Amino acid sequence: MGLMEHRREIEAIDEEIIRLIGQRNRMAKSIFEAKKKEGKEINDAEQEKLVLGRAIDLATEQSLDAGAIKEIFSILIRMSLQKQYEFLGEDKG
Repeated sequence: MGLMEHRREIEAIDEEIIRLIGQRNRMAKSIFEAKKKEGKEINDAEQEKLVLGRAIDLATEQSLDAGAIKEIFSILIRMSLQKQYEFLGEDKG
């Protein structure tokens, strides 16, 4: 397999990652509604800690840089929280 084939494979993987991030981000609406129904705050430090811990464990199992994975998942969590706060604004409006 030549360089261009490898790059096309990486491109396909990148597209799948973006698709999965979009899917994860769309879950923010369901999460927001469930938190609202249960009277929970948008920010949930304990859940964030669990998500980050799980990501770090999986990264370690895959021999990936756990620090980098933690950064990536911190961004994903921020994206979800931002979306939930947007829904909160719409809900109040």
